[in-house]
Amino acid sequence: MGGLIFLNLKVYSFKMDASQLKQHYDNLLKDEDFDKLDLGLKNPNIFQILRITNNEIRHSNFLSWLLDPKESHKLGDIFLKRFLREVFSSDKFGEIDQIDVEGMDLSKVEIQREWKNIDILIILEGVVVCIENKVLSKEHSNQLKRYKEIIEKQFPDYQQTFVYLTPDGDDSEDETETYEPISYEFIVDSLDRIISVYGESLNGQVKNYIKDYITIIKRELMGTDKLTELSKKIYQNHKELFDFINEHKPDLIDEVGEILKNQIKSKGYLIGSSGKKRVRFTTESIKDLTYINKKEKWWKNGESFLFEFILYEEKNKLIFKVVISPSDKTYDVNRLKEILLEIDGFTEPRGKKWLVTHTKNYTYDYTSISDKTPDEIKEEMDKVLEKIIPTLNKVEEKFIENKKELLELKNV
Repeated sequence: MGGLIFLNLKVYSFKMDASQLKQHYDNLLKDEDFDKLDLGLKNPNIFQILRITNNEIRHSNFLSWLLDPKESHKLGDIFLKRFLREVFSSDKFGEIDQIDVEGMDLSKVEIQREWKNIDILIILEGVVVCIENKVLSKEHSNQLKRYKEIIEKQFPDYQQTFVYLTPDGDDSEDETETYEPISYEFIVDSLDRIISVYGESLNGQVKNYIKDYITIIKRELMGTDKLTELSKKIYQNHKELFDFINEHKPDLIDEVGEILKNQIKSKGYLIGSSGKKRVRFTTESIKDLTYINKKEKWWKNGESFLFEFILYEEKNKLIFKVVISPSDKTYDVNRLKEILLEIDGFTEPRGKKWLVTHTKNYTYDYTSISDKTPDEIKEEMDKVLEKIIPTLNKVEEKFIENKKELLELKNV
């Protein structure tokens, strides 16, 4: 059974023997609410099946589909009208009133996705609506200001309207005066109303899609669906068991690190000294030419050179580096650095202790790890590895090219 979300759990140190754990588990299985929750979570939901419940891009795609009157849902402009009325009810946009929506020609509306990185753009005759959709992440790098400037430049003669769509209808941190906050509660209310009024005439498949989407918004973004409330009740009744499980649950970052290690090994590379969020490796030929520190080991196994991946969860990045470690005084790390700097694109290290001659950042969404299968994470890691293989080959070639000198350095 999966999909349970428990909020605001405090971390305690629980001592429980096997018999106590079994008793708590037996009590849970006898709880009728647990059966109801189990049954509810087994109901198929297309958004959960595709593992896109917390993906902003997928939410924007589905909303764009609903907003476009020409799309296959056959809703016409029903959802678009309700959305525009909500937008233009704001005092921020005094030139247009929600009443004006009825007189708009919506037959020629354009719905754009990711136009100049803007999540959703609605283009009407003389009116443009810029929508920034935030499901889990926060605004960053003055993006709302940048989008505003883009719209002002590209649509100077249009009535310009800006929307900040979030689960709770939060105000923007930096553009409060410009962006109108709209919540996913409004989206749910609108879709509930459409199902209620037009449900009988809707295509059955479209109706199910909309119902599934309503469920996912309530469950994953708002925490207001019946199963979420039921899960809270079950947690209160079996708190000790769930707190114990929470304390001993697997670390997802560890799982990603292990998958990355396995994919590195599957390509014939050798895992070196690694840490919780740092996966290091080398190749067979480079290993044979690498000095191993004898006096002071800065890495566990004493290597003087390794490739390194950093799992930078806080910044949603996967960072690849080519690193020379501090070494015994008898080993000439500066000569190794000079050899690596002969590779096109490698640069002089900024630091004096750890010599990093090459760095490449890759965006990786750690917030969605729990929604992915191991095979999906494996596929993502493979894509990153494919991108760095040319760099690995260049480094390996440079080591082999300087084999004689590197062996002499190694054997000092």
